[in-house]
Amino acid sequence: MALSRLKKRADFLRVAKTKVVAKTSTMLIQCTPAIDVALAEQIQPKHLRVGFTASRRVGNAVKRNRAKRRLRALADMHLEKKVLETIDPSTGDSFEFVFIAIPGTVNADFPQLSKDFIKGVRWCLSRFQPRPIAFEPQEEKTDVKLSC
Repeated sequence: MALSRLKKRADFLRVAKTKVVAKTSTMLIQCTPAIDVALAEQIQPKHLRVGFTASRRVGNAVKRNRAKRRLRALADMHLEKKVLETIDPSTGDSFEFVFIAIPGTVNADFPQLSKDFIKGVRWCLSRFQPRPIAFEPQEEKTDVKLSC
């Protein structure tokens, strides 16, 4: 599995359109499966595409760049491993992630960032995994009274 970058605005908007967002104290994580037919032809199975963004709300250019560097380092360290252990290996799932820096990203210690990153990625991916249906059959009523 390989990581490639989201670079075009349309890619970021497509991920945001799914409205699956994990909010942590240090970042926001958006995720979507790459199910578009045109997109599926462009990327290989088990492929991850990631994008990083930081608005001016984070701070000046130096702080925004530092926040994005920290998010990139986390993605390089954890993303492939966490996604591989979460998704079903029999499917050729491909996912796209957008990591959004918030003001807390710049000053948080790295272990806290790492913990939030893993928790957020797992939460996002859990939204796309099939869930077992909780079905409990009701007992049949055998003591039915018939009146004539």
